[in-house]
Formats: sequence, C-alpha cells, structure tokens
Amino acid sequence: MQVDRSLPRALLAFALGAALALPAWCARAAEQTVLSLAVTAQVSVPPDELAADLRASATAASAAAAQAAVNRAAAAAITAARAVPGVSVASAGYATWQMPPGSPAAGHWQANQTLALKSADAPALLRLVGTLQDRGLALGGLNWQLSPAAREAAEAKALQRAIARLRKRAETAAGLLGLRFVRFRSVHLGPQPQPFPRPMALGAAMAATPPSAPAAPIDVSNSVSAEAVLVAK
Repeated sequence: MQVDRSLPRALLAFALGAALALPAWCARAAEQTVLSLAVTAQVSVPPDELAADLRASATAASAAAAQAAVNRAAAAAITAARAVPGVSVASAGYATWQMPPGSPAAGHWQANQTLALKSADAPALLRLVGTLQDRGLALGGLNWQLSPAAREAAEAKALQRAIARLRKRAETAAGLLGLRFVRFRSVHLGPQPQPFPRPMALGAAMAATPPSAPAAPIDVSNSVSAEAVLVAK
C-alpha cells in the first residue's frame, strides 16, 4: 500500500494560508459598523367579514325551566342561521345562575346562551340579526373583521412595506454616518399588533328593522428588526 506523502504538505499549506488570511479578515471585521434597526409598517384594508353576537335569555322558577326556554330559543336561532347561505353559527358561551336576594326576581333562575354568527354577506347577516332580534334575542355586538385569508394577505403586504422601509432607513443612516450599507444580519419578524374589534351596534330590545353596520378600513401592522452592517465608502 502506498502512502500519499503529499497530504501532510497540503494540510500544512492550507493551515498556513488560513493563518495568513485571518489578520486580514479580522481587520475587515473591525472596520464594520453594526447598526440596530426596527420598523413597523401598516396597511389599511377593507373588512370582508361581519360578525354578530346574539344572546338568548330566560328567567324561570327553576334552573331546568330557564335552561329549557333558552335551549328552545337558541335551537330556533341556530336553525334560522343555518338556513341563510354563507352564514356560520357557533355557540360562544352558556351560563345559568340564581337571582340574588333583594333583586326583582330573587330566587328565580336565569339562563343565557350566546351565539356567534359571521358572514361575508353583510346584508344577509344583518337581515338575519333583525329577525332574531324580533324573536327576542339580544344583540351583544356587531363587528367588522378580516377573514383569515384577508388578514394573511394584509400582513404579507405590511411585512413587504416594513422590509422596504428598513432597507431605506439603513441606507439613509449609513449615508449620514459617512458609511455604506452592505447587508443585514440577525433579522427578526413580528410580532404583529392585533387591532381592536370595531363595535358597530349594541342592543337588547326587539327591532322591527335590521341594524345598520357601515364598514371602516381595518389597520394591520407588521414589524421587522435587524442589524445593518455598514462599512467605509
């Protein structure tokens, strides 16, 4: 078996080259300036989904009677909601309690069930809400919101705007410092601040006409932070 005696010499040459290059690399690294930056960008987009919270309530001498009345009202409301194309309905809470002493209905029991409805067809949802109010359900909230797909698209657009703004800020800062921007490192995305819901209407009384809900744009933000590497011009 032959031994390649050139291998140790190759390793020695590589190590020697690396040792000679190290001071130059360290010198270049020492000439770099690292600038920490963070920006947030925002886009305003029209909402594409309307959500409504409706509450069925009943008071009776017993918990069973109050719950039975609420169950009937909620079941009828769910049936009516499922009959409207494009409307989704889900239970958003159920509670039963006894009225405290000293209250007008002391000793009686009250039961509540809240239903969450949403639809991209706002006129259809508003007509349904008016119908359910006529049946005795209380409107607890009416909010415009973004569907998951619309929110994802808005966040992507805000992120694109934030990254462009981050690069521009890095280049501007480099110019003011008499340096040149070369690249980013340690880039961090988000988190995205969540917008507050937009309450449009509240009401407990039965309504002969559907409620109105004018839409307003929803602000969606995204953030990015990074270290900008600057070098001499």
